Amino acid sequence: MKTKRMLSLLLASTMMLTVSAGLAGCKKKTATVPSIAETKKSSTEAKKDDDQHIKLIFLEPETLDPNQAQDTYSNTALNAVQEGLARLKTVDGKDKIEPAGAKSWETSKDGLTWTFHLRDYKWSDGVPVTAQQYVDSFQRLLKKDNAFPYAYYAYEIKGAEAYNLGTGKVEDIGVVAKDDKTLVITLVRPTPYFDKKLTFKAFLPIRLDVIKKGGENWKTDITKQVYCGPYIIKEWVRNNSITFEKNPTYWDAANVYLKTVEMNDIKEFSTQAQLFETAQLDVTGSTQQYIKKWQEEAKAGKFQYAEGDVPTTWALGFNNEGGPSGLMKNKKIRMAMALSFDREDYINTLVNRFTPAYGWVPKPVQSGKEVYRDVSKEPLKELAAEYANKPEKLKALFKEGLKELGNTTTDLSKIKIKYITYAAGSDEKQKSEWWQQQFKKNLGIDLNVEVLGNLTLYSQAKKDMKYDAVMTGWGADFDDPIGFLDMFSTKGVNNMVRYANPEYSKISKELATEIDPAKRLKQYQKLEEMLIKDDIALAPIYYQDTRRFLQNYLKDFMYPTYGADYEWRWAYTSGRK
Repeated sequence: MKTKRMLSLLLASTMMLTVSAGLAGCKKKTATVPSIAETKKSSTEAKKDDDQHIKLIFLEPETLDPNQAQDTYSNTALNAVQEGLARLKTVDGKDKIEPAGAKSWETSKDGLTWTFHLRDYKWSDGVPVTAQQYVDSFQRLLKKDNAFPYAYYAYEIKGAEAYNLGTGKVEDIGVVAKDDKTLVITLVRPTPYFDKKLTFKAFLPIRLDVIKKGGENWKTDITKQVYCGPYIIKEWVRNNSITFEKNPTYWDAANVYLKTVEMNDIKEFSTQAQLFETAQLDVTGSTQQYIKKWQEEAKAGKFQYAEGDVPTTWALGFNNEGGPSGLMKNKKIRMAMALSFDREDYINTLVNRFTPAYGWVPKPVQSGKEVYRDVSKEPLKELAAEYANKPEKLKALFKEGLKELGNTTTDLSKIKIKYITYAAGSDEKQKSEWWQQQFKKNLGIDLNVEVLGNLTLYSQAKKDMKYDAVMTGWGADFDDPIGFLDMFSTKGVNNMVRYANPEYSKISKELATEIDPAKRLKQYQKLEEMLIKDDIALAPIYYQDTRRFLQNYLKDFMYPTYGADYEWRWAYTSGRK
């Protein structure tokens, strides 16, 4: 989201804008997008301020349980407070895998056996981190009864899939503690992208004793947590703020500079902008009315600024099980809705940024050595052009779908489609009204918008499938199209629209044993075609970008392309007035 990181990126689009579009600038084969560090060079040799602190926009985690986390906000928090085998560091605008909890590792010649050598580091209560705690994490992640959303991410490991499906034994999982500081992971097949998963939050070590003692509220109660990362959570006021404090017991505490990182909820972007312009907020994204102004000010040296594509796609998700209306299980109805809104108008009217999307895999993601989007046509593009500005043709398609469902309604104004959201700010209200206008204009149907009280209620409503349509998105957890496609092969939690197609699942399973890059690419393309064009499980809206503004005094603050939204483990301030 990415998790991803999952962006869960199953969050409202307004929230993404308020956190500098959520994710980091990315690389493409033909060009490298500059990181903030490149745009405004910084150095750990610079004189650091005595008072090391920063203020950011509130990113509230849904959970602090690493095995359960599936949204980028949770991953961002976990990235700050826990230390897994490896950590992503932005170097020269690119993600680099840095040894973290593991000081080194080696791989066997056949690519199947990975041996990790853990460094001597501890939890915040003084207990050493051991290889067995990693074993416990994998076993807990894969336990069928736990139904953790990212269990399938470990299926490359020997015995993992069988145990997760209830047909294998826990002792057959290929994750073994050779001794306290040696972890051995055995794969069932060579996996070209397995090293990219080493930073994945679901693979963090856990403390079973702490989880048991913490009870039902352990995953959201900071008084019941222990930490092995560079920070601890000092305070968390739900729906309002969260404060991170430097962890004095961290193995590399001498090279962690920020003493506190404070996040506060600021609902209106105009307020965020005012705080940023007066240096009371250190990092921000930008909405349309500020982008040009701030770009000019950045050129004049007032702020740091960088932009680029990120591996995230936003879409209108359809409840493939039918939804409250019962209509969304029909392909023609989904198709009519997918083709009846103007993506360019959405971008120009509401955000003045991003790229219209007619596919699901976003622009920066690579398939082998190729940038996937450069060599793969967008499945919905031709169909969208065929139906563009043709409301009567769209209405006819919608009515065909109604007829197939046995619905004799000919007056489309009687059709009610339920759309849910949770952000009540003016930006989100404008977006909801835009959707209503698009569907009324091109289909003649009514979109009933239900605004839920908070993120928790919204997330639960989505899990319970209490909607016909919803804004949804996905951010890459690692650099390969499989992260965007295999989630729809089963009815797992990450299959947010409950898409089901046996042929799709069959092809996805075949990918598990296919290592030829050219063949994998063709299978990826077929899966995307089925998902977006043949079955219209969801309707892509836009590929996300990032427009990042930071105060000049903030150095080495990073936006990893994959994983957490922010990485401040190496950040510091220098020259704050």
